[in-house]
Amino acid sequence: MWREGHGAADLFNAAVSRVALSHHAHVVVHLEALLALPGLTAAQREEATALLRTARAETRPVPLELRTQRPLDAPLSVTLTFVSAFASDVRPDLTITVRPGENTVLSLDPGRWQIRVDDPRFEPITHESRVEASTTAPAVLDLRLRQDARALRRFALGWSGAGVAGMVVGGTLLGIGQGRWSSRLNGPVEACQSDGSLFPVEACRRELDAAGTLRASGAAVLGVGAGALLGGLVARVKEPRKRRLGWIIAASVGGLSTIGGAVALGLGAQASGRHNDPSPWTDDDRRAINGAGAAHTTGATFLGLGAGALASAITGLLLDRSGRFLVSAGPQVRVGGGALVIEGRF
Repeated sequence: MWREGHGAADLFNAAVSRVALSHHAHVVVHLEALLALPGLTAAQREEATALLRTARAETRPVPLELRTQRPLDAPLSVTLTFVSAFASDVRPDLTITVRPGENTVLSLDPGRWQIRVDDPRFEPITHESRVEASTTAPAVLDLRLRQDARALRRFALGWSGAGVAGMVVGGTLLGIGQGRWSSRLNGPVEACQSDGSLFPVEACRRELDAAGTLRASGAAVLGVGAGALLGGLVARVKEPRKRRLGWIIAASVGGLSTIGGAVALGLGAQASGRHNDPSPWTDDDRRAINGAGAAHTTGATFLGLGAGALASAITGLLLDRSGRFLVSAGPQVRVGGGALVIEGRF
């Protein structure tokens, strides 16, 4: 009747009918709404207050705590649903309004209740609370800001674009370094240029080291790009909980990859140092040097992959928690070169 007529008498009658059914939480909500109306006579207000006092004595107080990253700047609607153990005990949902800075204490009947927030500003959340006859723990709801789909697309574009650019640059450097490495390692030592102070094999070793450094640098940049791309693709996941789980997994993989890459990088460098002597290379030396160089390059790849995955995943988790996905990216092409510009506010 209250929804249809919006009259004070209808609201009072709805409360009285709930008293007969022992739905005291509904009585409290109806009477609080009634007492908030203007124009009540003193007698009406006194009668409603007395009935409210009686109904509230039959309920149990449940403090409601809404945790948000930022203080509320506007009222928030909370829906209360009684979960009945019997099919015959059907009660309509209750909706209360929580205002900024307000300490809210719910008056609920003993039993199971679902407390739900479905607000456009926040991700939907449901908290189940069992109200006991003696004491009941506070109902705590952690509200996360709902992310704008366009902002998430900009975030994904920024990291994915940077990742693809890194993979292209890293792959190019890796290819150039690999070509120089193969030509210096497999070619005759006489082909190496000497400046007069070095024997040909020493000149080859110096050029081989430079090629290995270029190859490892390219592999590291390639890995960073792949890790950044991974974090950007996770941002495309629509379901917030799955998206956060994806970033957590990416960060875990990134951490393990960083540790493993650093170990392989060190072992490769150590193995390469064993062959740093002026004696001519034998076939066994070439195989050993090639293996050490492969370990060094592999370590650089995984180290870069871990760094990129960690950076993108941790950034995503931090921004997801703060609700500030204000990142955009776009390519800029000009004569003689190009660039990928990433800009944002964090």
